[in-house]
Amino acid sequence: GRTVAVKHIQNKHFTLSKTIRKEVKEVRQLDHPNLCKFMGGSIEVPYVSIITEFCPKGSLSDVLLNDDIPINWGFRLSFATDIARGMSYLHQHKVFHGRLHSRNCVIDDRWVCKISDYGLTTYRKEDSEASNNGFGCGDVNRLYCAPEVLLGSSSNMTPAADVYSYSMILVEIATRSDLNSVSTVGCPEGHDLLSPPVGTCALLSEKQLIKRCWAHNVAMRPTFEQVKKMLDKMNPNKVSPVDLMMTLMEKYSKHLESIVAERTQDLLQEKQKTDRLLYSMLPKPVADDLRQGRTAEAQSFSNATVYFSDIVGFTQLSGASTPHQVVNFLNQLYTTFDDIIDNYDVYKVETIGDAYMVVSGVPKENGIDHAGEIASMALDLVNVCHNFKIPHKPNTQLKIRAGIHSGPVVAGVVGTKMPRYCLFGDTVNTASRMESTSEALKIQVSGTTADLLHTLRGYVLTCRGTLNVKV
Repeated sequence: GRTVAVKHIQNKHFTLSKTIRKEVKEVRQLDHPNLCKFMGGSIEVPYVSIITEFCPKGSLSDVLLNDDIPINWGFRLSFATDIARGMSYLHQHKVFHGRLHSRNCVIDDRWVCKISDYGLTTYRKEDSEASNNGFGCGDVNRLYCAPEVLLGSSSNMTPAADVYSYSMILVEIATRSDLNSVSTVGCPEGHDLLSPPVGTCALLSEKQLIKRCWAHNVAMRPTFEQVKKMLDKMNPNKVSPVDLMMTLMEKYSKHLESIVAERTQDLLQEKQKTDRLLYSMLPKPVADDLRQGRTAEAQSFSNATVYFSDIVGFTQLSGASTPHQVVNFLNQLYTTFDDIIDNYDVYKVETIGDAYMVVSGVPKENGIDHAGEIASMALDLVNVCHNFKIPHKPNTQLKIRAGIHSGPVVAGVVGTKMPRYCLFGDTVNTASRMESTSEALKIQVSGTTADLLHTLRGYVLTCRGTLNVKV
């Protein structure tokens, strides 16, 4: 199953009106990397709720106030840019947030900041009224409220009000402090409106951006498109968010190690997650060598069995499908394959397009059992095709063809950027030819592999006769 986030709405009565249906339709169509994806909802009283994508790192406020997480200025700019991009997208689609604050900006498992609680104004109306449109007196959310809204001269559902709320988030990002601890707000009747201090901001340009965004004159506040351009100028090197994430994770790991006495269990869990990811990309001995700074030398294996398969008619299927449908289909199919091969002594080398490559006897030698492991695995993979439903073409029968060959190979890590564990030698080429000259829902094995399977016993093979195979 998939973990989701559930927000309960304090509705005592609920009617699925035409307006709510329209809101739900509009929100479902919103799709952006910096928006927390709306997935559905419950309309049964008293369980009225909104279901969205789950972001495991918690809210931006949680991350900023957690001193155990070191966040450099590059990463803070990344958070600010993520929010600006998401809000710009919402405003382009005429959706105004009205409740923007650091607790409904959430962080996913890749440290990308996403906006939640947007849209569905009528759906969550009673819940909003319970907190006085999200900015009730005595509520810390008032700190994010634009002056014109506090004075009652404007609605909070305007682009300018969202930009003002964004300026408050920028103060939190700059200071890594709770707004309650750096400012106090008087009652709107007294016109003692918020003017947060920015003396602790590290960047002059960020101070200027904050001051522009919280300007009391609505016309002086920039749009989110303009905010994006200003943030781009602050980050001229265009540091990749992935690089920032890796830097953060490295510092986070070192920080955890420094307090290992009191956080041993947390450190162990994080290390296990990293190891699982690393060992899913490279064989364990090779990954350990690279992690310890040693060069992974290429190795020769005197006998191994290589498996190739591809999808029959994949070109025609792709031509009649959208790219998203093709990716979704291949992901479901090869996730199913990955679950099956876990039951065998094999190593998945790679997938290229619709091609699936597996080896046994590498990197751990296993006598002549490699031929039987690959053969049994291949039978299971072909068998699963009979019941597998192509998501967007459920009436089309999935067919793969497979080829197997045994012989010597050389294996090693190639490259330093996204290193891959690759196989080389005539055995690989021959296995590929066995696949390309095979037939739908059939497994073609070479004479060498057939001899090993006869030795192992338990496999029924049918001789196909002489076949021209270009190697």
